[in-house]
Amino acid sequence: MNVKHHIPVPRDTRVCICANCGVVALNPESICKVQGTGTKADWCGTKGTMPPKHCRNRKNIDRHQCRNCGQTAISAKLLCEPTKLEISEGQP
Repeated sequence: MNVKHHIPVPRDTRVCICANCGVVALNPESICKVQGTGTKADWCGTKGTMPPKHCRNRKNIDRHQCRNCGQTAISAKLLCEPTKLEISEGQP
């Protein structure tokens, strides 16, 4: 399912990065293990080094992936070209 008519946040928006799965979020409480912080510009638009993963602790099961660079985020507005990742019953 594609996310339509999203309004992306500015490139200088601060994000928190999860050390477990690599997803970013605006709120550090939305991720399991905060690795650090950065900006949207540091992250979206750079090629991801990890394949998209779902939260292994099921803290937040919403995931969006950028069709442009492959990065994942909890919120579609953190990506330039988001698409929603669907979670299946068998995924951790």
